[in-house]
Amino acid sequence: MSKNLTDLEQRMIALLKSNSRRTVLDLSRELEISRITAKKILSSLSEQGVIKRFTIMLAEDERDLVLVHLKEVEGLPKDLILEYFSLIDGTYLAVMYYENLIKVQNMQVLDVKIAVRRNINEDCMRMEHMKCDYCGKDIVEKPIKLQMHRKVFYVCCSNCERDLRKRREIMEGHGEHA
Repeated sequence: MSKNLTDLEQRMIALLKSNSRRTVLDLSRELEISRITAKKILSSLSEQGVIKRFTIMLAEDERDLVLVHLKEVEGLPKDLILEYFSLIDGTYLAVMYYENLIKVQNMQVLDVKIAVRRNINEDCMRMEHMKCDYCGKDIVEKPIKLQMHRKVFYVCCSNCERDLRKRREIMEGHGEHA
């Protein structure tokens, strides 16, 4: 992820990657910021092109796919391609539905791989300059993600994870909402 993004922007992106249908109100609650601030951050990320689109994934989009290695994508009908990658060697790797494979038989196909299922890991993302929600230090390794009562927390180590859980339990026992 871009080094120019703030800790808060990265956290918002992480939340949206796991569910792009979150409302501004949901984002503000989970990030513990005002709705106005959440709206400003979201608008800014969209206007800057950091967030390219909000989308849904259908169950049928995850199965019976083919990966087609092509010499060229020019001339290939755009409605056949779910997505494609431009490779360093100047060729392309296109993701398509299995049933559309026959429609590319006249193209310069280098290879075809059939995928029975696509799995997307929503927890994998580039995060830089994030602060631990417990100790406040920079998180240098992969952050530990905690979901507690409609809020997501990121901590730097198992000690901070344990202590944050304890702190939240104590606060809840006293009727505080944090």
